Amino acid sequence: MCFSIAKYLLFAFNFCFWLAGAGVLGVGIWLQVESDTVATVEIDGVDLTVGPIVLIVAGSCMLVIGFFGCCGAIKESTCLLGTYFGLLFVVLGLEVGIGVWAFVTYDSLQEAIDTSLNNTLKADNPDFITSFQKNLKCCGATQGCQDWAGAEGSMGCYCEPDDSNDETSCIKTPLECVGTDTPENVYATPCSEAYYDFIYENLTIIGAVGLAVGLAEILGMIIAMCMCCSIKDKKKGVGV
Repeated sequence: MCFSIAKYLLFAFNFCFWLAGAGVLGVGIWLQVESDTVATVEIDGVDLTVGPIVLIVAGSCMLVIGFFGCCGAIKESTCLLGTYFGLLFVVLGLEVGIGVWAFVTYDSLQEAIDTSLNNTLKADNPDFITSFQKNLKCCGATQGCQDWAGAEGSMGCYCEPDDSNDETSCIKTPLECVGTDTPENVYATPCSEAYYDFIYENLTIIGAVGLAVGLAEILGMIIAMCMCCSIKDKKKGVGV
C-alpha cells in the first residue's frame, strides 16, 4: 500500500515537474527568438543573452529529470530511478555550490552587475532602456543621470512628481546632467542601487523558494531510493 502511494506520488510530482520544464523551455525559446527585446550581459568580452539561455538550460534539465522520474516510477525501474536520484543529487550539489560561490564572491558579483548595467544601458535599444529605468524608477547605470550627460533625447529616465514618484525619487534634473532636450525631472537613484535594493527586498522570497525546491529535491531522492530498495526486495521475493 505504501509502495503504491509512493509510486503514484512520485509520478504525479515528476509529471507536474516535466510540464513546468516544458513551459520554462518554451518561454526561453520565445525570448531567444525575440532577443532584440532582452538585455545582454558581457562576460570576458562575450555578449550573452542571459535570461533566455538560463531558461532554456533550466527547462531542458527539468524535462530530462521529470522524464526519468515519471518513467522510473510508473515502470518500477531501478535503473531509471537510480538515474533520477543521481540527476537530482547533481542538481542539488550545483545549487549548494552556486549559493556558496555567490556568498564568497559577493563583491565581485556587485562589480559584474555594475559592468553589465553599464554595457546594457549603453546599448542601442532605447525602448528596453526606457522600460528598465521606468520599472525600477532609476536613472543611468552607476552615476545616475550623469551617465547620460550631454546625450540627446530624454535619457529614458524622465519622471513626474506624483503619488507614485515622491520628491525624493523624482528630482529636478541637476545642472551637470543637462543636455539636448533634457527633461525637467529625472529619477534620482542609479539603476545599480535600485537593482541591489530589489534583490535585498526579495531575498526572503528567493531564500524561501530555494529552500522549498531543495526540500522537494531531497524528498524526491528519498522516495526514489526507498522505491529502489522495495523493488529489489520484491524481485528477491521478500515482498513489500
